[in-house]
Amino acid sequence: MIEFLLFVKKLTFKKTVNFFVRSFCILLTRCTKKVKINAMPWSYSIEPTNCCNLKCRECASGLGLLKRRKGNISLENFRLAADEIAPYALNCFLYFQGEPFLNKDFFEMVKYAHSKKIFLATSTNGHFITAETAEKTVLSGLDKIIVSLDGFNQESYEAYRKNGDFKKVIDAIRHLSEAKKKFGKKNPVIEVQTIVNKINENHLQEIRTLALKAGADKFYLKTMQIENAEDFSVFKTSIEKYSRYDKNNRLKHQVGFCARILNSAVITVDLDVVPCCYDKDAAFSLGKISQNNLKEIIHSQKAASFYQQIEFQRDNRPQMCKNCGG
Repeated sequence: MIEFLLFVKKLTFKKTVNFFVRSFCILLTRCTKKVKINAMPWSYSIEPTNCCNLKCRECASGLGLLKRRKGNISLENFRLAADEIAPYALNCFLYFQGEPFLNKDFFEMVKYAHSKKIFLATSTNGHFITAETAEKTVLSGLDKIIVSLDGFNQESYEAYRKNGDFKKVIDAIRHLSEAKKKFGKKNPVIEVQTIVNKINENHLQEIRTLALKAGADKFYLKTMQIENAEDFSVFKTSIEKYSRYDKNNRLKHQVGFCARILNSAVITVDLDVVPCCYDKDAAFSLGKISQNNLKEIIHSQKAASFYQQIEFQRDNRPQMCKNCGG
């Protein structure tokens, strides 16, 4: 309920109208099988950094597999990106690849986007949240913070989060909760997320108890994306509900019509606008907001052609679509 109220407080008449117009256009596109989109996406991600301190087994950033430039978005470029999305954004996720708290300007970014009345969320591995950092986070105006906790002790946690410190994550949750109490704040909502895998599947209730005891407001279980064939035997869960894959390690549910690429967009550290969070290397950049404004990019012929391919030429979808969890 708190998260919903925080979200509603950021709504404006223009954003609401944009949402309904774009939604109608998406419905029309689905019915006519021809992309004809007015209005703008309503959900955005801006990437603070694509660097990370961990070496997670299925993470392109942590494993050093990203082919694009590694680095941080500058505060100036972030402000440009925030200005571009502000008239339309119902929400903005301050993460894509990498650990957001590695960017030294992270709190200034949050404060700036908060001043634009955008509902803001970020996702972190928790390793940089000290008592002091937690207080800055609470005072920045951030609406929601997702903390990843994928184990019930150091051994189970580090099996996936290579170089990770289980205790630091628990302490991070506690620091955030204590900072909220200190300043009498309801935000950010603290959501702990656990990627269900073979190693932790019998301890999910234990992880939930640990998270809530440390001060989390919410607890959420996620399915795991597995890119490396050798990792299926290590990580694929036996809990069918939380597995994306069948007994032959194929996706159980192939995505049909994809609303995600039509209602959202991602802005990278280099200001590339990409249509989907599965495009980790920005291989399908629709344009740069340093060269054209966001509206021109979203309504360009290049974007329309890409949307048409994804939605109605499904045999010709790029590799990023082949392991999409929907």
